[in-house]
Amino acid sequence: MANKPSKPIMLFDCKTSQEIIGQENFLNAFKTILNHGGYAQGPETRELDEKLAAYSGTKFCATCGSGTDALTLALMAWDVKPGDAVFVSSFTFVASAEAPVLLGATPVFVDSDPNTYNMDPKDLERAINEVKKEGKLNLKAVIAVDIFGSPCDYDSIIKLAHDNGMKVLSDACQSYGSVYKGKKAGSIADMSATSFYPTKPLACYGDGGATFTNSSDENELLKSCRVHGMSATDHYDNVRLGMTGRMNTFQAAVILQKMKVFDQELKDRFRVASRYDNELSSYFNKQQILDNCQSAYALYTINCDDRDELMAYLKDNGIPCGAYYPRPVHTQTAYAKWSTRSLPVCEKLSKTVLSIPMTPYLDNEDLDYVINTMNDFAAKKMNKAA
Repeated sequence: MANKPSKPIMLFDCKTSQEIIGQENFLNAFKTILNHGGYAQGPETRELDEKLAAYSGTKFCATCGSGTDALTLALMAWDVKPGDAVFVSSFTFVASAEAPVLLGATPVFVDSDPNTYNMDPKDLERAINEVKKEGKLNLKAVIAVDIFGSPCDYDSIIKLAHDNGMKVLSDACQSYGSVYKGKKAGSIADMSATSFYPTKPLACYGDGGATFTNSSDENELLKSCRVHGMSATDHYDNVRLGMTGRMNTFQAAVILQKMKVFDQELKDRFRVASRYDNELSSYFNKQQILDNCQSAYALYTINCDDRDELMAYLKDNGIPCGAYYPRPVHTQTAYAKWSTRSLPVCEKLSKTVLSIPMTPYLDNEDLDYVINTMNDFAAKKMNKAA
């Protein structure tokens, strides 16, 4: 086994980019905000809207308060309401199911593909047919989550949705910076939502999010809904239901600074993932990335039947790791009443997946130690089984 690194290995690294960009640049940006006084949805947020839209290749971007806000605002713009069915992944963070529920819609949970861990288009088709046969809900939208940063099978999902009169919302909260067949995250589906929570590939220092669209009408709705449904011409006339979803200007300033190193960080995430792909034992099944696609590698996740034992082994050896996600959404207390379908793949994944250190700032010493420690565990298991 390789020698343990002298410094702690990080599962996430929310700090090193400060040193590379220079803390003084952040402080100067904050001083500018203190001087102009636009603390919420100030000029930095408008600059960020433009830069993010340009980066993603979309006409519009509407920044907002969080990834959950971004998902909810998109559904508000589509007038999602009670009686609507919104098809969602269950093997993911709760926010993608929470957003339609907050608007009174019904989440219909869809199983995962065992190789990509993303929404399984075949099970999506089954779920659509089941809802159509029952005849109680209006088919409204599909929320496709790019789990761990890896793009979904959008060609299949979008075709199924559009053939059934539905729109597709890409939940890119873990995948900003990913690429699907030449298209960057944000520009792939009918609308896209992302998060800038500190552990995301492009991150701020608190909560933040954004929604992307190519429709000027949808963009105006997003901007209205994020400020209580306010009229574009009369700030004291709220013409629709909305929410408080504005982005904090200080967070926009952070993201503008972080964008300076974002492309290099993506390259370094890919460098780390390539070493894991090539050097980790075949005992560990790795998340499959679709052809002609590039993951943003918010997390690097393997699949192992001895997950809990492996997790304990890694932690004993000073390697942080995490089980994302140990409970599919449809099994959680608040969502159990909508658990009407069998989802065997995501239930199995919840017991076998493990995310290992993935930051742009892991060096070769860190990677040697993680890889050799994991391969040592695998060799012991395979020798015992032989």
